[in-house]
Amino acid sequence: MIISHSYRFVIFSPWKTASSTLGLRFHSYDESPYSRFFHFNAHLTRVVHQHLTLADFRLLPESRLGYTTASFVRNPYDRAYSGFIQLQRDIAEQPKEAYPSKWIKELVAAQLAENARRLIAAAYDFNQWILALPEYEIYEAGCNTSMPLHPASYWTHSGGQQSVDFVGRVESFEEDVKRLCTLIGIPLPAKENANVTDALRDPGMLSYRYVSRMSRVAIDRINRLFADDFATFGYEQV
Repeated sequence: MIISHSYRFVIFSPWKTASSTLGLRFHSYDESPYSRFFHFNAHLTRVVHQHLTLADFRLLPESRLGYTTASFVRNPYDRAYSGFIQLQRDIAEQPKEAYPSKWIKELVAAQLAENARRLIAAAYDFNQWILALPEYEIYEAGCNTSMPLHPASYWTHSGGQQSVDFVGRVESFEEDVKRLCTLIGIPLPAKENANVTDALRDPGMLSYRYVSRMSRVAIDRINRLFADDFATFGYEQV
């Protein structure tokens, strides 16, 4: 989550929606007092990170300042597959990171171990993994902070109504960043991409990069799990 007091805006960071690239692009404007990595938030009294949901944000003092709010979304197929890849990266890299306390590191280690167990049981096959993934991992935001693969609407909507001022799409990222900068009244930041390859697409697949790697049953499960995102953001189901 990016917070600018000088320009009065907040940009939320749903998991696997170019949040790292947005962090780089808007770094010079970010005045957030909260770490992007795992930390104990005294307002929420639990361990969180940069992917705070809209419901979480509303419990923070910054939510009462009347700032312009924005979030980017992404089609559920690419979010799910990119999350599958990210989990493997996190399992390899996060144990080496510096944590604010021993108990937070132990909590994250336990969560990573559970994520690893599921990957091993699925033989690191995306189709097996998504079919075995419990629904509570998708819908319960506080269950596993090391796998925040929740509906993108958790960052944009409340009670079925859009509650942020701006919603951009990863699929039209550069154009939407320009629109966002116009809205909040800042110059367009220089291009810095945390993951350039993640912006590529599968040709002829409705601009969905990863769907060609998915089985029919895996696609059907994503359609069910993220039915609300497809309807809310107008993404076409395969």
